[in-house]
Amino acid sequence: MAIDAINSSQAATATNSTTKTNSTLAMDDFFKLMVAQLQNQDMNNPVDSTEYTSQMAQFSMVQALADLSEASKTSYSVSLIGKEVTLAETKDDGSINTITGTVDGVNLYNGDAEILVNGIKYPISSIMEVNKEKESSTVA
Repeated sequence: MAIDAINSSQAATATNSTTKTNSTLAMDDFFKLMVAQLQNQDMNNPVDSTEYTSQMAQFSMVQALADLSEASKTSYSVSLIGKEVTLAETKDDGSINTITGTVDGVNLYNGDAEILVNGIKYPISSIMEVNKEKESSTVA
């Protein structure tokens, strides 16, 4: 009987891990690890509770930094709209092709920032240079 419960738990864990799009740990994962540690600790030599508090504070700080990094990437990519960029595109033979154009839009789907230049999506990591928007010359 106990083996069936373990197998179903492992199957649920495998299902949950395959549905996650990234391989980062969440606060839920930390709590699961903490509960497992508490359940399996030696009752004659318990772990100091301040250690758990310290670990939780560290985990919270790392999570906050990850969120800040994501917000920064989003803000930067949106600020590129209307600016002229030079992009590097690596060909199959290893050579680099440069593309210059104005950023028409940004795709922030699935945590990855992509910019739209000349109707084609490029990863934000392919940007080599950013320039101000070219001013159009109007004759009055």
